[in-house]
Formats: sequence, C-alpha cells, structure tokens
Amino acid sequence: MKKNYIIGSIFIAFGILLDQIVKIIVRVNMPVGESITIINHFFCISHVENTGAAWGGFSGFTIVLTILSIGMLGFFIYLYRNIDFKNKKIYSVSLVLVISGTIGNLIDRLFLQHVTDFLDFYIFGYDYPVFNIADILLVVGFGFLIVYLIFFSDKKEEQLENTSNEETNEETSNEASEITKVETINEDTNIDDSDEIKEDSNGTDWNSCWRKLKWKNW
Repeated sequence: MKKNYIIGSIFIAFGILLDQIVKIIVRVNMPVGESITIINHFFCISHVENTGAAWGGFSGFTIVLTILSIGMLGFFIYLYRNIDFKNKKIYSVSLVLVISGTIGNLIDRLFLQHVTDFLDFYIFGYDYPVFNIADILLVVGFGFLIVYLIFFSDKKEEQLENTSNEETNEETSNEASEITKVETINEDTNIDDSDEIKEDSNGTDWNSCWRKLKWKNW
C-alpha cells in the first residue's frame, strides 16, 4: 500500500507542476485578453482570468468555489487511501487526475483570486470556453471514475473478496499443516521415550538376575 501512495503522489505532483508552470509562462508572457493563433479557425492560446468555475460558469463566486474545492479535495483525499494500481488501475488513475486538477485550480484561487485559463478551441465554428490543464485533468479523471463505478466497481469488489478468501483459506491450511507436524513430532517423541523406558526396565531385570547368580555362587 505504501508503494501505491508513493506512485500516486509522484503523478499528482507532476500534474500540479505541469499545470502551474504553463500558467506562469502564460501570465509572464501574455497580457490578459491577448490571443495567439496556433491553428487558424481551430486553436488559440488566449490569456483569460476566470473568477468562476470551469468554462466560465459561476463567475464572481471565487470564495464559494474555493470552499467547495477544499471540501471536494478533502473527500477525494479520503478516497485516495484505497488506491491500488495493481488491482484497481482505473480507480487509482482517476483519483490521481482529479486530485491534481483540483489542487492546480485551487492554488490559483487561493493566491490570485482567479483561475488562469489559456486553451481556446473553435469547434465547428463554436468558440469553446477557454480552459487549462487542470480542467483537462479534472474532466478526464471524473470520466475514468464514472467508467469505473459503472462497469468495474462490483467486479473488482468480488475479485478482491475472492482473493481475500483464498488467502484466508491458504493461511488456515498452513496452520493446520503446522499443527499436524507438531502432533507428529510429539508422537515420535512419546514413542522414543517409551522405548527408552522399556530399555531401562530390561536393563534393571538383567542386573537383578546377575546379582542373584553371584549370591548363589558365593
């Protein structure tokens, strides 16, 4: 379990750093409102200060959104204690992504009172709301979590339960085997002790006979 925490923490830290480094580059090199076209009529880098939630919703509710983000972060950290990259890959990856994205945007809200957005797409003529890397991590993470809960949750629980039962049965079998070995050793010891007693008793009879013979000859 400790190994899972270490792996998860490394990826969470990587996601946060990636999000924050790109945001810093945008803030340092682009004034608010500036837009740089990367692909005509499809993709731009646009510096936007978002005081609301993802895609500009709830604009101006920074304090409320900060409190909600902290509460959500606490909930997902609580779920994080069950991560298992071996047996629950989708579940574990989803939590890593969600926690990374939540912390990434929470840092902006705590220190800047807004979130820095910069990814600006035009899809079929529609100017899609500007977003950032933390938003991508959140959306993909929630997507994975929903997939896990719908398609894999019950199967994984059953699989883990069967594995646990098999381990319990194996431990019980090993304990029974150890008990049998101990009983066998005790039986062998008792047999050896009885043989020694017989030998001692036989030796005592011979000594008595020998003394009687010597007495008669005397």
